[in-house]
Amino acid sequence: MKEFFIFDPTYDWATLIQLFGFIGAIWGISFQLTKQRELQKENHRNELQVAIYKNITSQIEGSSPTGIATSLWMVVGALDEARKNVSPDRNYVPPPFRVEALHDDFKEINRRLWAVASSLEKFEIASPHLTVFRAVFVIKLKELSERYLPILNVLPHVLLSDNGIKEAENLLVLDDGAVTILEEKANSFGEAAYDVAAFLHDIQVELQNSLLGDFFGNKVPIRTPADEKLVLTSTDSKMVERAKELVATNNAAQGNPGNGT
Repeated sequence: MKEFFIFDPTYDWATLIQLFGFIGAIWGISFQLTKQRELQKENHRNELQVAIYKNITSQIEGSSPTGIATSLWMVVGALDEARKNVSPDRNYVPPPFRVEALHDDFKEINRRLWAVASSLEKFEIASPHLTVFRAVFVIKLKELSERYLPILNVLPHVLLSDNGIKEAENLLVLDDGAVTILEEKANSFGEAAYDVAAFLHDIQVELQNSLLGDFFGNKVPIRTPADEKLVLTSTDSKMVERAKELVATNNAAQGNPGNGT
């Protein structure tokens, strides 16, 4: 009978043990390399998440339009007070605000806000619903500008400016009705401004929870407005649907078939 296996005495158990040890060492090295690559990948992801967070939040800092709203309310109050103090010979002393200064402040804040929108577009992949949140944010930015324009049309007629009226006697002095109308316009702008500020807060919270939450093992609580206004958050499916509906409605009104999702 032909032998199918012949034990070669030159390969004893010590040799086999050494062979198994060699194979085990190779497996151990391979396992360690795999774990090292996974760790490097995880570290790189963490670094990327932190970089994205810093990029967007650096744009958010100093971009709130609530300061502009406060300035406009001050202007309205000052105009109302100035008209009440007009002397019989019409010695009108206008408020110490300049049209260019107010408008420059708005342009700077508006520039920063659109920089935030641009950063969100660049890193939409960083959070599940950042695309639709950015779309909502852009809608509100356009609304903010639309509510500012009627005020801008009035300011050159009631305030001194370097490129406009330079003499107080040439300014328009508002009556009761005009002051009320301007106050309504300022309030309308203020409402949009505070909505934008609220969305900036929501976006920052969303980014912290999405990009940094696992890293720190913690979550930042979302905004809970008393008036049940929209909150940009992935933690509430109803809010996400409301955001999508708002974008879809706006796109339909603009004749844009996209829905922002």
